[in-house]
Amino acid sequence: MAGRTRISVILSLSKDLFACAAALLLGFSARAQAVPAADSLAVAADSVALPRWPQLPECARLDKSVLLFPGSRMAQDIFYAKLDELVETGRGNVNVWHVGGSHVQAAFFPNRIMNLLDSLTLRGDRGFLFPYKLAGTNYDKTYTMTATGEWEAPILTQSTTLRRPRYGVTGYGARTASPDASVSFRLNARGDSLWCCESVRVLGYGSSERAYPYIICLADTLRFDFEPETASYLFYLPAPTDTVHLQFHIPQGEEFTLTGLQPISYRPGVNYYSSGVNGAALPSWLDKCADLERDMQLVHPDLAILAVGINDSAVPAKDFKPEKFKDNYRRLMRMVLKTNPECAFIFITNNDSYRYVRRGMTWNTNGEAVRTAMMELAEEFGAGVYDVYGLMGEAHSVEAWRDAGLVKTDRLHFTDVGYELLGDLFVEALIDDKWRR
Repeated sequence: MAGRTRISVILSLSKDLFACAAALLLGFSARAQAVPAADSLAVAADSVALPRWPQLPECARLDKSVLLFPGSRMAQDIFYAKLDELVETGRGNVNVWHVGGSHVQAAFFPNRIMNLLDSLTLRGDRGFLFPYKLAGTNYDKTYTMTATGEWEAPILTQSTTLRRPRYGVTGYGARTASPDASVSFRLNARGDSLWCCESVRVLGYGSSERAYPYIICLADTLRFDFEPETASYLFYLPAPTDTVHLQFHIPQGEEFTLTGLQPISYRPGVNYYSSGVNGAALPSWLDKCADLERDMQLVHPDLAILAVGINDSAVPAKDFKPEKFKDNYRRLMRMVLKTNPECAFIFITNNDSYRYVRRGMTWNTNGEAVRTAMMELAEEFGAGVYDVYGLMGEAHSVEAWRDAGLVKTDRLHFTDVGYELLGDLFVEALIDDKWRR
């Protein structure tokens, strides 16, 4: 495609035309669809104006919105081949794991990527759920969760006097001793029918075998299959549904700790798992999530989007240690590679930002150092890099993004629109890389 208006393909084509365009650009076969000629499709796509922005924000350096591969790109090409096979055969799953801090927990960024990938390929499952309200923190509003009973849910990254749970892939845990405790979820909070499940996996553990989850469906009590290798409870539902009500058998003196829920549909497609905890740095995931490596078996990622770094770098320049930062990432990446040696990695660099200090906020001087460290790791591991720091305009560019309504007044977090723009640009870069390789 000519010029830098390619993002309009993602944002504004009709559903049918978008499906054809996506199939053409990604090299996928558009099954059961008549695909227009490539030239006419490209012209039509480039001529459509953005609905939200008459033109892309001037503060965005769109020439930087590309995937960079300073070393081998073999793993990324294997990932693309798996996507090709998924769409061409309509069988199997491709798994994506997106890990980070508040940028990921806020859900706007990963959800945008997830929904665009689903539109490009086939919709699989939406990953892990957790009742974040129990921890008193922000949450993904595209699904709903309610709970009854008394719960304790100390947050991984905050000091607490409460006894901490054994955290895993979600980075959250909630403990209850209430005999009336329950958790319910509805996958389609907006009234659509995008998601359903035929099974539910419960991540967590009882204080003994006498404390366990169960599901009442109509007049039947559903029992679980316990899987020792993942220490999880798997329930098979009698019919596909988007709503599940989970209860707990907790005798007096016992308790149950919930660390996540995994709805499973068994349909072919891209499964998108996001793990985000506000304030999380690499040591948060590596040293405080004892069950992360075990839970990685449930993800088995074919692509890991690595967006941890903004909190690691929220220190004075003299206190940021690039070698320690890289060593921590090596631990995380080797953990993933134990599960899937073919997994591809894409680093997402820090955004230009401010950081909290005792009396307000100050500019974070470490954006360049984090980008350099990620580029070095990408060369070492054959990974890609998506350079948000460069996309923004590098040092002191965050003010322009704030003035454009894309970053919040804290000059650290993006607005909803800003996160969606990042998701659009990231997927566009992915399409472009697949198309041009």
